[in-house]
Parts: sequence; structure tokens; C-alpha cells
Amino acid sequence: MRKTLTCGPPVISIDVEDWPQSTWNRDLPITDRAVGNTRRVLRILRNANVRATMFILGKLAERFPYLVKEIQADGHEVACHGYGHMEIAQLSPDEFLADVRRSKDLLEQITGEPVVGYRAPDFSIVENTLWAFDALAEAGFQYDSSVVPVRVVRYGIPDWPGAPVRVKLANGRTIQEAPLATFQMLGKNWPVGGGGYHRLLPGFLTRSLARQVMKTAPFVFYCHPYEFDVWELEEIPISLPLSVRWHQGAGRRYFERRFNSFVHEFGGQRMQDMLASQVWPEFELPSVNRGSIRKRTSGLS
Repeated sequence: MRKTLTCGPPVISIDVEDWPQSTWNRDLPITDRAVGNTRRVLRILRNANVRATMFILGKLAERFPYLVKEIQADGHEVACHGYGHMEIAQLSPDEFLADVRRSKDLLEQITGEPVVGYRAPDFSIVENTLWAFDALAEAGFQYDSSVVPVRVVRYGIPDWPGAPVRVKLANGRTIQEAPLATFQMLGKNWPVGGGGYHRLLPGFLTRSLARQVMKTAPFVFYCHPYEFDVWELEEIPISLPLSVRWHQGAGRRYFERRFNSFVHEFGGQRMQDMLASQVWPEFELPSVNRGSIRKRTSGLS
């Protein structure tokens, strides 16, 4: 029996991409393996009676438009993950705007429906790329889910609020931000939102942490279809260092079982449904180096 949760079921979000292209070499073509991995996730969600938000890479949608239609047919929200999986800091504002517009337009042509949500490759909205919010609003997105309220080597804004906010932008515009789930301990935030953290940590521990988070804030979970693929890094025709094989492959053999346990215990919902469930506090986006982000949030503790 699924538990009754103070903040509702977790948002289940899937970043639909292909491991070789998104992680190893951005110039590689999308492989057929991405289709099989995504269909595997769709079967699991169907069996759990869970609808999710799928942040789909433009390059993948371009090659496999029928897969996007399968995702849509199952009732999942189709959202945007950019076109080529380039981190935002590697693009100029104009290049970034062109990238997200290209992917958004492509997904909308395939589905015939508006695409309102975005997630940056590698969670690359960080303190020096906050300008991306203005570009996303200009492109017509209603929400983003790229911020992780932690400090790690590659990403994170540690003082960002742990619950959704309406970010105030120039010209009176706003865009909603739904950050990835974190757990506060020892005076700092720790990432617990999914992906590698759920591959490496015992399932009972991640579910326990999720229960704690969902007492006070929505839990935004994420993963990738390739994380369900146990043998990918052994079978793909790419020579990979042992460190990469370990870092990217560790825990994959347990991931499907842990994901199944997670969604069968808690259920899940789409991002658009969670964000529409209430009016979220406004958040004044700071200029770079203008002090603590947390102090600029109205209505949050």
C-alpha cells in the first residue's frame, strides 16, 4: 500500500538521452540502445501506474520521433532537455536560446502540444549561468528543473531554496523553478534526488530520506534510461578508462529493483501537476555576487 505523503507523491522525472552521446562525446550519433532503454522505463512506469515527466533531448527526438509519441501516448509529460546536451556555460546566450528553441519546436511538432518545461544538461544552471532563466522565459517555457541546492564539483547552488519558487525576472516576467530533492544534515544540503545517488546508496536508505524530505517539500526525483542498462558499458564499441566504467556503471545492476521499490511505495506524479497544485512563493533572482540567495526569497523559511 502506498503511503499518504504530506507533500504529495514524488515527481518522477526522466532525462531521456543516450549515454555515449550525452556523457562521452557530444558529437556521437544517438544509438538504438536509447530506444530499448527508454521503453524499459516506460514498461516499469506502466506497471506501477505512474505518470512521469520526460525531459527529452532534441537529438534523440529528431532521430526517434516515434519514441516521443510513445512517451506521450502513455500519458507522460513531454519536456525539453535541450538539443545537443551542451552545458550552458559552453554556450553564449544567443546560442543557448537557439538550442532550446530548436528542441522545443521539434518536440512540439512531434506531439502537437505545447512544451512548457526544461531541464539543463548536467544541471548546468549555476551561479554564473542564472541569465539562462531569461532566455527560457523568452523561449516560452513556464518552468525549469535544473537547480540542485548543493555544492558539488560540477553543479549546484547551495543556498537555493529546497522547494519550488516563482523566479522574478526582468520586465515583470516569472518562471517557476522546481529544484532537485536534497536532504539537510549537519548544516548543509545533500543530494538525494536520484541518479547516481540511488544507484550507490541502499534502497532502504534513499526511501527513508525521501520520506523525511516529503514531510516539508516536494521530492523531485530524476534518473536516465541508461541507468537501467546493466551491460551497456561492457558492450558498446568504445574504449573507456576503468575509472569511467566504474563511475558510470556502479550500481546499475541494482537500479531497476530500487526504482521499482521507490515508485511502488510512493507512487509518482508529473512535474506540471505538482507545480499546478498550489501557488509557490516568489523569489527575487540575485545579481551575481549580490550575497545570499536564500535571503532573497519571500515566504520561505
